[in-house]
Amino acid sequence: MDWFTEAKKLYKPGIFGYKQIAKKFGLSPKTVESRFLRAKKNGTLKLAYGDKKSYTDEDIDNYIVAVREMQKRAEALDTKQVKAHITIDDNKPIAIAHWGDWHIGAKGVDYERFENDEELIQNTDGLYWTGMGDYKDNYQTWGHAGAQYEQILQPGMQDLYVKRTMQKNAHNCIALVRGCHDDWDKKGGDKDFIESMCSVIAKERGDKGPLNLWHGGDLYIKVGKIEYHFKLRHKYKYESSLNHENSMRRIMEIQGPCDVAISAHLHNPYIMERHLMGDYRIMARSGSYKIWDEFGQKLAGYKGKPGIPVMILYPDQKKIIPLMIDKAIPVLQALRA
Repeated sequence: MDWFTEAKKLYKPGIFGYKQIAKKFGLSPKTVESRFLRAKKNGTLKLAYGDKKSYTDEDIDNYIVAVREMQKRAEALDTKQVKAHITIDDNKPIAIAHWGDWHIGAKGVDYERFENDEELIQNTDGLYWTGMGDYKDNYQTWGHAGAQYEQILQPGMQDLYVKRTMQKNAHNCIALVRGCHDDWDKKGGDKDFIESMCSVIAKERGDKGPLNLWHGGDLYIKVGKIEYHFKLRHKYKYESSLNHENSMRRIMEIQGPCDVAISAHLHNPYIMERHLMGDYRIMARSGSYKIWDEFGQKLAGYKGKPGIPVMILYPDQKKIIPLMIDKAIPVLQALRA
């Protein structure tokens, strides 16, 4: 209800006039007089509305309370997190494989190599994995112009392929990170593909499923008596074409040190260990099965390189052995024998 509607009812010339109305509603007498004169001129003072919709300050206050409550309810349904702790109960060394950039559905993907690596991850005792993003190629017509022509599967079929892969590898999945190609679902339709895949894995395992680490975050993994601190990102700022580890070094300088910092995105795997911020730190990047890529070739003749960095963790001493998966598996098997 606006002030004039109530003022019309209060107005009594010589008793409760313009000055009194102005004082009641915190207005100037000139504003009040002008409004009444305009109403008289238009003849609106004769009108009476029996069912005109209006709202009060109380209605606004109730709406604000409802918004706060809705936010709390929405947060209760949100599985994304950027910091998490997990315990692996084992008295033998275990290993964490960082597996990403599958790009299922794209042309130029080495599907045979993907299936070989998948078999290793499925069947190696003591091996767990984190997803590093870009599980599907997922180009949309509203995205990069012409990129959808570089796919052999449409996005809906890619979803089915990735879903089935998640089901087959559900038993040892720790966490999933969202990649930029997965993020197009969020941009285009407000759907969290990673939350969906975490739910698929949860249903397959019969538990709460792996962590939804959003675009990346801090993961604390306790093995036996020892806790290891990982920073996982699909990508991070400060990438350098000269210093491959630059973004992972910078994430520690900005956010604080960790034992292992791992990214993906550039389709070029590496592992590096160097002394930094008072201790030896491991920086790594997972590779990609998308070998041939129109964009990469146009940019500089780049080819994708498969590669899964694996961190072997000891349960009784702070010790990490970083190796690519083909070298890591025999070492892990020997340590667990």
